[in-house]
Amino acid sequence: MKRPVFRFFHKAPVFAAMAALAAVAGCQSVPYQLKVEQTPSTLLYSYAIANGMARGQLMSGGLTLPQIVHIITADRAALGAILVFRDHPGHDTLMMAGLKVEDFLAVIDQPVTPDGSVVLVPHGPPVPLSGH
Repeated sequence: MKRPVFRFFHKAPVFAAMAALAAVAGCQSVPYQLKVEQTPSTLLYSYAIANGMARGQLMSGGLTLPQIVHIITADRAALGAILVFRDHPGHDTLMMAGLKVEDFLAVIDQPVTPDGSVVLVPHGPPVPLSGH
């Protein structure tokens, strides 16, 4: 027995109506909101990625001495905050370490130094950072 070829066309309007209803229902639903919470693992991964970004900028060249000093200072502050969190785990130290890593990322994005800063060279005069 052969099935009729045109049988699908009798049911097509029903399928089209159901597909349209599903599409409209999807548009009316509440959008999914991704909530990202900071964990010790995400903190370490963020720092590792930021550290790699900073190394890449330093190896590419083109940075002035004040910019290099500013990046290294921000790196040390972030690493220090992570070590404090390691020694004294808690919500406050986790948040502080997260802020320091965010500051480090901001410095990598725009490595600018404040005016009036100086570098002290051992056995030499102070070198103004804004002159480089």
